[in-house]
Amino acid sequence: MATILSYQPMNIVEAQRKAGFTNTAEFLGDLLKKNDILNFLPFLPANHGVFHEWTEANRLGKGSWAKANTAIPLISSGSDVQRTGVFLYEGESQVDRRILDAVEDKMATRDAEDASNLEGFMQGWLDQLFYGNGGADSFVGLSARRSDPSTEQVWDAGGSGVSCTSLWLFEFGANGFNVRYPKNAQPGFSTEDKGLQRVNAPVGTGEMEAWVRHYKMWGGIQIKRQNALLRMGSIDSSHPFTAEMFIEMKNKLPSMGRDAVAFANRDVHAQIEKEAWNKSNMAYSIVDYEGFGPIARVAGIPVMIAEAILSTEAAI
Repeated sequence: MATILSYQPMNIVEAQRKAGFTNTAEFLGDLLKKNDILNFLPFLPANHGVFHEWTEANRLGKGSWAKANTAIPLISSGSDVQRTGVFLYEGESQVDRRILDAVEDKMATRDAEDASNLEGFMQGWLDQLFYGNGGADSFVGLSARRSDPSTEQVWDAGGSGVSCTSLWLFEFGANGFNVRYPKNAQPGFSTEDKGLQRVNAPVGTGEMEAWVRHYKMWGGIQIKRQNALLRMGSIDSSHPFTAEMFIEMKNKLPSMGRDAVAFANRDVHAQIEKEAWNKSNMAYSIVDYEGFGPIARVAGIPVMIAEAILSTEAAI
């Protein structure tokens, strides 16, 4: 299991800045606005602890015409067993007790530092979701799963070089794209206040006293139907996003767009929003969704922001 330390030692200047902290939501609200995918990902329990198994049909049976006094045709089908690992992403936030002793509101300042570290923790997890390459922890992100434009799950927008980006189209749910976690664990991310502890000092050698919070997030990607995750890659300024290609993608989704959501970074989202406000192409629209406000849509599918998607991808 990978351990990610999203901890930077907090100095007295930073402590004074955070002394006016009042609410963790102040730090995490922007994260959710910039990465809407956190509001959509379905987390479901795995059926085998730290891995999840399911079957996918590889052959469907069929009947045949029958006649009187002949045998009834037999029907058989076949399936493959698929498996995904469920991996732990974790980190600790450690705040030196001596730093907190120097400020007036100790616990509020500690909460502010922990919230900052939690934001970094979640951004790191999102980066792994899109770009994890199956290294030591064997977690394979979306880009590694959708890298071949010769497959029907990947579209090449025609860009070149290493200044490209991608748009992702999902159908979420138990029969589409979801994230699995051990059934006895907490879905999404969890925090545990471990109180005041003696820990190894981040500078030099020896130990110090620090207030410790532990962050954990379990996740294993299940794509029950392979076309529930589609990628339009190689989008750049000279070969931008096109509604025509998006409509082709939509028609490859298992339910052809029902309950589908697309995600892009600010660059591609700006292209889409400009087209929607111009109203010159009926494929684009702006619709108000309760809790989200005005949302740009393409072919009826909302396009949300995920800033974890880079604008420095290599062309696929």
